[in-house]
Amino acid sequence: MGMKPAAAKLDELYAAYAVPLNRYLCKLTRDPEEASDLAQESFLRLCQQESLPPNPKEWLFLTGYRLFVDHWRRRRRMTLLRFDSGKEPLSSAAPEQTVLDREFERQLEKLLLRFKAPMRTALYMRLFKSYPYGEIARRLRCSENTVKSFIRRGRKKLSEWL
Repeated sequence: MGMKPAAAKLDELYAAYAVPLNRYLCKLTRDPEEASDLAQESFLRLCQQESLPPNPKEWLFLTGYRLFVDHWRRRRRMTLLRFDSGKEPLSSAAPEQTVLDREFERQLEKLLLRFKAPMRTALYMRLFKSYPYGEIARRLRCSENTVKSFIRRGRKKLSEWL
């Protein structure tokens, strides 16, 4: 079994490449916090290697890119889920009510597409996923008051359309 990379060498690599790697990942993610997490994960994986790769800079950037792609795919998969996915009809609900509920959700889904992306996302996260305002604001990178305004205006518009 080989030895883990020397701590002094890892310190040198971190000092040399942490900022450029973070900057690169920030361009990919457009989110400084997410970029920082991915950069840290890249260095953590380097520390877990039995020996240093021949080109540590290339290895770090490639690992960071692959982590970004994995994260992006996971997030994309979640956003592509349909509004009514995973919902089984309740056994106590009348079949007619289940049909009406699903039709209402499909109509609501179509109406949500009329909104611009930030308002649509805020409404979806609040109405269908029950996210708290703070979490929505963090994900949309805006203030909590902006999220509350999006939801209030969106609900008003939806009630007019319905």
